[in-house]
Amino acid sequence: MSISITMPALSPTMTEGKLAKWFVKAGDAVRSGDVIAEIQTDKAMMEVEAMDDGVITALHAAEGEEGIAVGTAIADMEGEDASPAVSTPAPVPVAATPTPTPTQAPTQAPASNPVSVPVVAASEHLSGHMVSTTVREALRDAMAEEMRRDDNVFLMGEEVGEYQGAYKVSQGLLEEFGAKRVVDTPITEMGFAGLGVGAAFGELR
Repeated sequence: MSISITMPALSPTMTEGKLAKWFVKAGDAVRSGDVIAEIQTDKAMMEVEAMDDGVITALHAAEGEEGIAVGTAIADMEGEDASPAVSTPAPVPVAATPTPTPTQAPTQAPASNPVSVPVVAASEHLSGHMVSTTVREALRDAMAEEMRRDDNVFLMGEEVGEYQGAYKVSQGLLEEFGAKRVVDTPITEMGFAGLGVGAAFGELR
């Protein structure tokens, strides 16, 4: 599966940027979340991450190149179709202390003759699986969990709605919760800090 990596927009008003640095070259294998490039504008610097596992097949912009329009392809990669297998760690032996029966008084073995303790596999007590995620996804999922749990929780800030947050941390929240609970604000930190205090008096969170 061929994937085109394009010049991202750091804000809704950004039209072009500079490719400050490449962290990969053609032929490099990358994993989802790996930083592949650094983008610069007159206001900000942003790291571009691979959104899938695969191999970089071509770079279309030179390091240091300026004036690259938003949406222009800067690299191509061949993605992996199959999901990576999840490996299960081997059971870890856990020592269990024998419990005396009511009719049996606990005995203390001499130091020179240690008690033989049965070994119990951890898998007999533990179950479940580990999920791989990014910090960005974990932040978004935590906010969404609280917003689903409590209707009084809302999110506001610069570009958290239509633009889906800095580094897409609030991606999908506007679609799920609507504009009354995911509120884009002007660049007025003191203003929406005061709004937050007022909202708290109104039992919002």
